[in-house]
Amino acid sequence: MDPTCHRCGNAVKEGETFCPHCGAPQFVVEAAEPGAQQVPVIRFQGDSHLVQWRVAITSALLVAIPVGLLSALTEMYSLFVLMGGFAVIALYRRRSAGFTDGKIGWRVGAILGIASALVATATYATRMVIVRYLLHDGKAIDQLFQQATQMDADYWMKASAQQGAQTPEFTHAMHTVTSFMLSPDGHAAMQLMTAAVMSLGMVLFAAVGGAIAGRLLAARTRAQRSL
Repeated sequence: MDPTCHRCGNAVKEGETFCPHCGAPQFVVEAAEPGAQQVPVIRFQGDSHLVQWRVAITSALLVAIPVGLLSALTEMYSLFVLMGGFAVIALYRRRSAGFTDGKIGWRVGAILGIASALVATATYATRMVIVRYLLHDGKAIDQLFQQATQMDADYWMKASAQQGAQTPEFTHAMHTVTSFMLSPDGHAAMQLMTAAVMSLGMVLFAAVGGAIAGRLLAARTRAQRSL
């Protein structure tokens, strides 16, 4: 027979941490052994590594908005995403009143990273559209990209010459690649590649920040219970 919720009295499946009807956390109070100090031990019923996905997603979306905006408008996205990992775990714990550890932390942090990457990509794309089509400053963006591409090509040509690898085939390949990169299709490809690399980095940094935050907050909780 399934246990019942202590608040609403409805049936709760074995292993569920929260009541599906009223949302109350399902605590289990373990009595101390006879003769020992009468301090009840409170733990969550079920698997402590279960993630409350609804709370995790809503918490991640709330934190992802400022993190994504700051990441798109500055060059310090790794710092903002790491800080966001700590913020989302703190918000998740507050909204769910649940336990967190490194495993839960990196899962919730990864959700934050994905959401932040989407917000940052949309913000960056909107910024580029405004600069190019509303402010009519696209020529300056193209010139900066062309200068960076040409500098990269010159560097590889000099490096190959110093190493004695500047063959006619290599020179032809470099000219072909450089011509493609300076074309509109090459510019678009580089922008997409940059967005993909940045998005992957945001997911990794957010997962790391969430895992660290989950472990630190779990250790602090255990220390407080031991006092």
